[in-house]
Amino acid sequence: MSNDGDPADDAPGVAAATLILFSERDDQRARHLMIQRTAKMRFAPNALVFPGGQVDADDHRIAEDPDLVDVELGDSLERAHRVTAIREMLEEVGVPVGFERPDSIDVPAMQAELKRRLPFSDILKTASARLDLSGLRLWAQWHPRLAHRRFDTRFYIARYKGDHEVFADADEVGEVRWLAASEAIAEAEAGSAKIIFPTLCNLERLSAYPDFAAAAAHLATVECRPISPRLHNDEQGNPCISIPEDSGYPLTRRLLSTLQAP
Repeated sequence: MSNDGDPADDAPGVAAATLILFSERDDQRARHLMIQRTAKMRFAPNALVFPGGQVDADDHRIAEDPDLVDVELGDSLERAHRVTAIREMLEEVGVPVGFERPDSIDVPAMQAELKRRLPFSDILKTASARLDLSGLRLWAQWHPRLAHRRFDTRFYIARYKGDHEVFADADEVGEVRWLAASEAIAEAEAGSAKIIFPTLCNLERLSAYPDFAAAAAHLATVECRPISPRLHNDEQGNPCISIPEDSGYPLTRRLLSTLQAP
């Protein structure tokens, strides 16, 4: 998070990607897969978040391989972020999203190979699998600075029609839950769930849209620009954090005293 007038606001960020799934059943509001980070995680231990992680060199290789992705879709960096979102979802919770033929892959085997740090590109080639990046829609791009590191985290949304069975990586995931955005917000307000500022902002935005179609239509009405949370004082001198008002989020300023610590 940046302070007023911080010259480092435009510094290049560590690339990362997060994937928000929409599971729609029985005409109810969509539920999103969320994970509780383990207590041993250095950043945001025990926090309820969406699956995601950092872009690695192999994700970039996949993004340039026409045998593994459609290299005509977006630019190389955008494709690499989408690959990361798919890989992290598979590695952390064993949910196959973004595959051309999801029913043909051995999910537990792929997840185990990722756990062994085998390159995702090799895993895909061995399985004769190809990714379909077009099912992911760019929801937001956050550009915060945390612990003296600037991040470029892209949030994606995708429709998920599979079952709710998960295979959580116990080293990173304490619990996996399918929650409506309003349910997660209510738990944060009650103090029964730890939800940090970027996740809370995205849950509030998601809560306005009952399903993937409505959320995707909303994306056409707002320009996706990097969001750098800004620390400042309000008119009464109280420490606040703000994001741009035209970024598609219903609440854009909060008192720091009302937020949970990372």
